[in-house]
Amino acid sequence: MSKKSRRERRPNLPPEAFNVPAPAPAASDAPAEPAVVTVGARAPAPLTAAHWRREYSEVLGDLRATALVFLALIAVMIVLSLIVR
Repeated sequence: MSKKSRRERRPNLPPEAFNVPAPAPAASDAPAEPAVVTVGARAPAPLTAAHWRREYSEVLGDLRATALVFLALIAVMIVLSLIVR
């Protein structure tokens, strides 16, 4: 049985990633400052085809290389199946 953690689990992301205001600091003797809340924050722009290609160019290159290896192995298996008969 695994040990249960008493800590609250939080992802390792900044609060801006969740589009929520940052948590208020712990209570202290200093006067409280008003929290800054952005009103009318813009949603992220949708991904265009050019942006998508730029963002994932390395992944696409790896997928192409993997596809070439896959096709080469299939070709080798077909040739071997003809030879073994």
